Amino acid sequence: MRGRRRERLVIEGAPDNEGLTILGEVGLGFPPPRTSYARAAYANTEPGAQKAAWLRIRPDGSITAYAGKVEYGQGIRSGLAVEVADELRVPLDAVDVVLGDTATTPWDMGTFGSQSTARVGLQLRKAAATARHTLLDLAADRLDLPASELSCRDGRVAADSDHGVSYAELLSGLTLEQDLVDDIELTRQSDFTVMGTDAPRIDAIGRVTGKAKYSQDVITDGMLHAKVLRRPSVDARLGDVDFAAAEHMPGVLRIVRDNHLIAVLAETDEQAERALQVIGTQWDEQEDRSTQLDLPVLLKESGADPFVVQERGSLEEGFREADAQLEATYFIPYVSNAPMEPRAAVAIWDDDHLTVWAGTQRPFGLRAELAGRFEIDEENVRVIAPEIGGGFGSKSLYQVAHEAARLAKVADRPVRVAYTRQEEMQWGTVRPAALIEVRSGFRSDGTLTAWEFNAYHATNERPFIGRRGSDTPYDVPHVNVTTYSSQSPLRVGSYRSLGGAVNHFARETHMDEIAHAVGIDPVELRLRNLSEPRFRRVLETAAQSFGWTSQKTPSARGVGVAIGLDVGSYIATCLELELQGREVRVKRVTASLDCGLTVNPEGARNQTEGGIVMGLGTALYEAIDFQAGAVLNSSFARYRVPRINNAPQIETLLVGDAATPSTGAGEPGIVPVAAAVSNALFDLGGERYRELPIQRYLR
Repeated sequence: MRGRRRERLVIEGAPDNEGLTILGEVGLGFPPPRTSYARAAYANTEPGAQKAAWLRIRPDGSITAYAGKVEYGQGIRSGLAVEVADELRVPLDAVDVVLGDTATTPWDMGTFGSQSTARVGLQLRKAAATARHTLLDLAADRLDLPASELSCRDGRVAADSDHGVSYAELLSGLTLEQDLVDDIELTRQSDFTVMGTDAPRIDAIGRVTGKAKYSQDVITDGMLHAKVLRRPSVDARLGDVDFAAAEHMPGVLRIVRDNHLIAVLAETDEQAERALQVIGTQWDEQEDRSTQLDLPVLLKESGADPFVVQERGSLEEGFREADAQLEATYFIPYVSNAPMEPRAAVAIWDDDHLTVWAGTQRPFGLRAELAGRFEIDEENVRVIAPEIGGGFGSKSLYQVAHEAARLAKVADRPVRVAYTRQEEMQWGTVRPAALIEVRSGFRSDGTLTAWEFNAYHATNERPFIGRRGSDTPYDVPHVNVTTYSSQSPLRVGSYRSLGGAVNHFARETHMDEIAHAVGIDPVELRLRNLSEPRFRRVLETAAQSFGWTSQKTPSARGVGVAIGLDVGSYIATCLELELQGREVRVKRVTASLDCGLTVNPEGARNQTEGGIVMGLGTALYEAIDFQAGAVLNSSFARYRVPRINNAPQIETLLVGDAATPSTGAGEPGIVPVAAAVSNALFDLGGERYRELPIQRYLR
């Protein structure tokens, strides 16, 4: 990132243990079940120790919480601080949160699946509550009063305003370790002072002033900048190569060839880039010249490993009971994760100890990979995740960290490897494309009798991606939902909601087609087939707040509705749009979210709004164009994402029950959006769009 001032970073050691430290188990239920996506995709790491420090209150009264999660814009640093502050009875700004450092934080499998609040947040609440009870016991001895007569407030333990002692005074000169009490009583909702309020983000100032440091900002003394020779397409093979001109370019220290890794090492990014451009290469590229236009056929013909996600009753009987049947096919292209910050990593070797700064979603997984690559103990590898400028699943895999570590070892100096925007779009993973066939049977009143859903996702060796969100929540007695893993000419990986948004598009668009076929309002049709109370609540709440009025489609209003379930959270979305010439303009969106106990309402709303805008991009504009394994639109000039003027008015309603454990808010917002847009366009003009992105198909 040229033009941005980079500050030199100092490697800090592990935290001291003075004061009160709360130790707790790591893993929090991991390793995950053998059938889970996390197990299949990321289970290359296991906790090396059974316990770790989750919370520390130092003798000066400062409070630090530790978590192996990373912050890539979702706001978990603030969310975790909110939970600790409430349990410790301190102001929000009194809590510091350390994330994503394998030397200082508890082991964690990775930041994905909207698990930070549900798992780690709960663990930190327990740690803080344990610390609070420990402080009460210490104060009882100091003040010669029963702990039951004392309370914590504003960093003090007191019986009344005049008779108390601060946390700092209690811990002065002490070094205490206390095991986390797993069944400890947590603060009741009625006693919340920070949780449940619109607390400001504790890292907001740093982000808007440029103080926050990302992997692209890391610079160390003696650091070399590397530019790696990349293949022009996925399966290209290097034939002849000529380094003669590049070796004599200004600033170039050396050109490294380590098996298939070829890189220029120079004093600056610009010098390395200029030298890379003059390397003479001859590539043998694949004969397959397939493009995005070939995907529907490829997906269907290469579908393998059928997996039955949901099955009950008999489809034959269900279709026999139906008054009518409907069949439709839906196509969803590849889309890029398109994070704002391209990947970057800096690696430093100190004898056989390796330190890497990398914007990865999986610091401990990357540590395990690097230790295995260089055949050293994991304790000799430290991975530090700075602030991360977006990821949405793509930064779980982090090849540039491996490249930086290999080059730093060869050069015996720190080395930085950073993707350009074009490299990020070509070599980062993409959301798998999919072809989905739906056949439904229903009675004349809209009651479903049969549901057949066959989804072909281009997931290669990651079939779990395509299974998420494929099951139907509707009360249909005869169901078969089967997913297939199809071949992919591009590198696929995780994306916000994995395959959830893709599967929801097909299902929720099809439900609108049924509503039209039987002449029933789309909201009413869904309610007739839904018994789950949480689904009914989000749908009814969204419809009422939106001002939905019951009408058959198309009504020329341009309104659409869809519901969704992801990571245990329920959501319904209503939206209104219009056409300005051939351009779709979404005017307003109402979303109703049930994610259980909402720790930080502002954070949940922000995540939902972000998911909605991201969903508008995949619904209307976004698609990877490729030929023979090469991405053709690898810049924001050619790959369109939503712009500021495309953002609609958004209303987010949080309807979760505080008695229900927290579930995720980061991913549900995206899953109903594409279907709601498609349904609204049909309502506006009577034309059905079953392929994305819709803007390409508008006449």
